[in-house]
Amino acid sequence: MLEHKEARLPPLVNDAAYNISRLRAEFRDRTIESHFNRHQLPRTQSQVRLALLFCATFYVAFALTDVLALGPGNDALVLLLGRVSVAVSALLSCAMTYWYPHSVRRIWLGASVTEIIGMSTFMLVVLYRPDETPWHAMAISIMALVVYLYIPNRIAYALPIGIVATTVFAALVIYQDRLTETELVTMIMLLVLSNGFGCMAAHRYALIRREEFRVQSFLKNLSERDPLTGCHNRRYLQQELLNMELSRARRFRLPLAVVICDIDHFKSINDTHGHAAGDAVLITFANLLRSLTRENVDSVIRYGGEEFLIVLPETDLGGAVQLAERMRGALIGSGTEVAPGRVVGVTASFGVTAVNFALVEQRFAQELLVDTADRLLYAAKSSGRNNVKALEFYGRESGAFEAHKVAA
Repeated sequence: MLEHKEARLPPLVNDAAYNISRLRAEFRDRTIESHFNRHQLPRTQSQVRLALLFCATFYVAFALTDVLALGPGNDALVLLLGRVSVAVSALLSCAMTYWYPHSVRRIWLGASVTEIIGMSTFMLVVLYRPDETPWHAMAISIMALVVYLYIPNRIAYALPIGIVATTVFAALVIYQDRLTETELVTMIMLLVLSNGFGCMAAHRYALIRREEFRVQSFLKNLSERDPLTGCHNRRYLQQELLNMELSRARRFRLPLAVVICDIDHFKSINDTHGHAAGDAVLITFANLLRSLTRENVDSVIRYGGEEFLIVLPETDLGGAVQLAERMRGALIGSGTEVAPGRVVGVTASFGVTAVNFALVEQRFAQELLVDTADRLLYAAKSSGRNNVKALEFYGRESGAFEAHKVAA
């Protein structure tokens, strides 16, 4: 149950992580590309349903031209069955967007299979109606553009489908030998042109969408992360993160722990060594906290100034206290080089609380949980600093706070 949160929040934006391959028109980092595809999924699902249903409707409707050209016989029936198979494939592909609503790969698979069946059926039309080659050439040019532009898919899949289909069509036309040499060359050049423009347009569209996603991710990170430490900020905690984690823990009746920690005597560091040194200490402290928490599960938030808050899903009070003690000990053994040959060492105080939703059923404001941890932090500071204070949270503010407070 632990892999649940970071899938909704892309990594920190930087040029290296969000670099786009100009050849593939995809993010070079596969994790970023996966985030992008999930972000686009609702739009992709809507587009693929509309495009496939529209194409399938007209594909079947053109069976009327088969009857007019061939008469109501076996040949027209064969083509009708081929056209119906395209429609069935399109319907199944649309259904897959409902059966597997979180799968981008199945959307691509369904789109590719439908396109291949559609192109194969069109080759049957070319074979059964050889006297209409100019119309067929126009039709497959339109179909190629549809493959590139209107049915959502990776360029890496759309390109071979478009090229192979038009190449097979050109080979059939040459085999049928119904065009003059001039007409044949003109047709091939037009097919190359439609593939070229279709591919370039699809490539440009893919780049534009990813550039847009990169800008959106940059703005999202600015609004949700602290620029100095790279941790989540207080706004993200209050407006999204903590409510989300509390709802999840309540639904599955799991424990949830909150740790608030504060660097001891931080003001003296700024006064003695300068604010740049203070910033360096904050960065070191934030990195230490992140290194000791579970990646993609726990969340480290810069709560304010030198104060940090850690949200620990599926963690009881004992586990949270053990983690806080490890953090406290690791900080004592570390230091920050603020100038050549000058290392600053610090300590921190910790307030820890946890709620177990297997025992607590009542609802409460998230501020109560944070306030309990905050009061424990100040209790730790009042008792000499560089220690951990902990208290189980039972869904309400405890009137006997001091009596139930325990030292780790």
